Amino acid sequence: MGTGSAGDLRQSANGMMWAGILAIIIGIIAIAVPQVASVSIAILVGILVIVLAVAWLFAAIGSGASGGWKVIGIILSVLLLIGGLWILFNPIDATVGLTAVIAIVFIVMGVVRVVAAIGDTGGEGRGLLAFGGILAIIIGILIAADWPSSAAWAIGLLVGIQFLFDGLGLVLMSSAAKRAIGR
Repeated sequence: MGTGSAGDLRQSANGMMWAGILAIIIGIIAIAVPQVASVSIAILVGILVIVLAVAWLFAAIGSGASGGWKVIGIILSVLLLIGGLWILFNPIDATVGLTAVIAIVFIVMGVVRVVAAIGDTGGEGRGLLAFGGILAIIIGILIAADWPSSAAWAIGLLVGIQFLFDGLGLVLMSSAAKRAIGR
């Protein structure tokens, strides 16, 4: 392996380390103030829906589709724009709806994981899959049981935990990569 390759790998590992540290910091902040993180995420979702609306509008207008499909695309883009603007201007209310969706997704995904684990006779990771499924069901039920007040904390807390663990994973992978290339 040439010096340039080792240097590139070292630089990538350093970038991964800094990205991990940043993710850990963001995760800790989101866990510490989940209400702020929840509203921030709702605002981000609103912005993304508006961007999607604009993309749909350009696709509908610029497509070679017939009049009916073009009209449907334009109507969809207008509805997305209205929804995105509503989320953007009502982020606290939007967190209530997003939290309900998250609770449902956790419960459904948990059930799917448990069923997959039961169906995978002899599978090596089926116990862990079932455990993760049961945990997801419990989290979904806890969020749903406290809904709509869970909207104040659920999204921010869950995203914060995800960022924290992703950051830890990046830091660990960076350390392993640095050890593998010999510092």
